[in-house]
Amino acid sequence: MKHKIVNVSFNREEKKIYYPIFVGEKILSNSGKLLKEYINNKKIIIVHDNFFGGKAQFNNEFSQFLNSIKPIADRIDLLDIPGGDQTKNMSQLTIMIEKILSFGIDRDSIIIAFGGGVVGDIAGFIASVLLRGINFIQIPTTLLSQVDSSVGGKTGVNSKIGKNLIGSFHQPLAVVADTNILKYLPKRELRAGFAEVIKYGLIKDSTFFKWLENECKNILSYNPIKLQNVITKSCDIKAKIIQDDEKENGKRALLNLGHTFAHAIEAFGNYDGKIIHGEAVSIGICLAFKFSYNLGFCSKFDVERVINIFKKSKLPTSLSDIKDLSISTSQMIEKFKYDKKTRQNNLTFILNHKIGESFIKQNIDVDTLTKFLNEEL
Repeated sequence: MKHKIVNVSFNREEKKIYYPIFVGEKILSNSGKLLKEYINNKKIIIVHDNFFGGKAQFNNEFSQFLNSIKPIADRIDLLDIPGGDQTKNMSQLTIMIEKILSFGIDRDSIIIAFGGGVVGDIAGFIASVLLRGINFIQIPTTLLSQVDSSVGGKTGVNSKIGKNLIGSFHQPLAVVADTNILKYLPKRELRAGFAEVIKYGLIKDSTFFKWLENECKNILSYNPIKLQNVITKSCDIKAKIIQDDEKENGKRALLNLGHTFAHAIEAFGNYDGKIIHGEAVSIGICLAFKFSYNLGFCSKFDVERVINIFKKSKLPTSLSDIKDLSISTSQMIEKFKYDKKTRQNNLTFILNHKIGESFIKQNIDVDTLTKFLNEEL
């Protein structure tokens, strides 16, 4: 049950706040000890998904977690929701809020999100607005949520207009990331999470990216030590980027590399499973590097390395890799207008000078972008 700890810290109103991310193999059964200072004698509401379809192994992990915290919690109520992005909407949010209120909670109650990114996003958002804000804890069960969505306090749901347009910043008390539970993930989901891992190397750490190029096969074969290293390193990179920019007014936007393209692609997939978030991110990052090259910012060799690692990881690198998904240039640009980085109708993209060096590019020329997309779509 050895684990590593990554501390996420923020400078907020001249005060420094932080929370731990516990990363290790088979640590869910030790959750009571890890989380005691946060949940001792508290009313707990566990929001969990049924994504795994009742797999016995996953149920066993969930039971171990429950058995570990039961002796110290005052009371535990369970609320299960469907997995997948179609769950992230205002209708589902209202149903969940009313159900949680029926449990008789108070301001000291704690929500625990046990599941993938969808569960963490919606449960965190509920925690931020319920009784005008209660605490929550993240127990991410997918690689994508362990390295990305559970860290940093972004919460929210989707709108018909676009992804994650309704939400808040609400930091968890703690995060527990158990690599053992990843063994029960479908391969497709593990690969999708790996797209976000690759992103961190491309943004900030070329040495990490090179290591990923060499080790991606071992990582995607559920090697627990390498997975622990991947999660720890990814969380550490993210923590350092967001520590002085909690609410994305500056450099935190770098974490959106490829996501402007990706969110538009997901929207046209109608969140029906045709394309999932990590796959859209894979395509989005490839487009971001191609666009960087198109504008003269990075080399063609870097573009080829990026495309190659995604192909090596069996992830899509262009829209042509996704069946029955058709998007026109005009439709894509229309979606970009609702991107959260857009200011006064000026489009902003995260681009790269080279691998390991992302930057924020504002005031993207629409004609140049249109010409680029016409060649790529």
